[in-house]
Amino acid sequence: MGIRYEPAGFEADGREIGLYHLTDGCGLTLVVTNLGAAARSLYLDDEAGRTDVLLGFEKPESQMEKGPMFGVTLGRYAGKILGAEYEVKGVRRQLSKSHGEHHAHGGRRGFDKRVFEVLRAAKEEIVFRYVSADGEEGYPGELTLLVTYRIEKRKVILTYEVTSDQDTVAGISNHMYFNLAGNDGGEVTDQNVFVRADRISEPGTDGLPAGREYCVTGTPMDLRSPVRIGTLYEGPCEQRERMGGFDHDYLLDGGEEPAAGLSHPASGRRLLIYTDSSCIHFYIPDFHGMHYPGKDGAVYDGKCGVCFEPMYVSDCLHSGLGDSPLLNAGERRVSRTVFDFSW
Repeated sequence: MGIRYEPAGFEADGREIGLYHLTDGCGLTLVVTNLGAAARSLYLDDEAGRTDVLLGFEKPESQMEKGPMFGVTLGRYAGKILGAEYEVKGVRRQLSKSHGEHHAHGGRRGFDKRVFEVLRAAKEEIVFRYVSADGEEGYPGELTLLVTYRIEKRKVILTYEVTSDQDTVAGISNHMYFNLAGNDGGEVTDQNVFVRADRISEPGTDGLPAGREYCVTGTPMDLRSPVRIGTLYEGPCEQRERMGGFDHDYLLDGGEEPAAGLSHPASGRRLLIYTDSSCIHFYIPDFHGMHYPGKDGAVYDGKCGVCFEPMYVSDCLHSGLGDSPLLNAGERRVSRTVFDFSW
């Protein structure tokens, strides 16, 4: 057990990029990298052998290009900020525009493309640190982020700790794409999913946040009971059609029960997600026609993965939906998500 290091074979910002292998002794191995504090692979050892259940680029350096952001840390703010601006205490802040006229996932060069320092690597835990300069992507204040990956008894525990020397915004998340059939397992339509939420943040007809809640009860958007993913695309659904699929903020019910989960009946693999976030972004990409080259010779197209991103409600700085991502100067904020696997 412990941590094994291997160089990734390239540099970014003049620093070596490496891969760190964490093994828990219970059949789970996690591979992470200091580029974007990203999760690159997640191996589950079961009767079928060793299966990598995370999507990722064939070459780690492809993460520096525009694309699906496989497994990366999102920040300073995961989600969209409309107009790429916000106002707090009478001061207007202009952010970089990275999604048309809007700001998304941290801007033109968010945390996903930054090189993190390895602060500590011991046994089944690694801690990354990134110091975001005052004014980076338009955000005020020097912000320090610690990202901790810990594995134990088939669990991946992901913790974020943020502090800033000025009032600012911080909403950190991760962009892992799961496929419990394997990274080369094709479409996830035969897998079952649930999200324990009775409301979503409704998208407008333009696909941008509309700033209001939508009750999912009695609609195809209701995922509170496990449902086969393939059936989610059957029949009309206005909310789904507005986003071209599932790309929605679910406002969680809270409590100690799992917030979301994914299962693969054919293999018996199961994932439960516990989080202290009040929102989880549920995303099923549709890569038809894109054909991204993945690990181990896989080619990603179609509905080949599922993302669960615990985060603040997209554009909540304007709508007021959910919790606030405002971080006061000197405040220390910690958030935690557990990915619990079984087979």
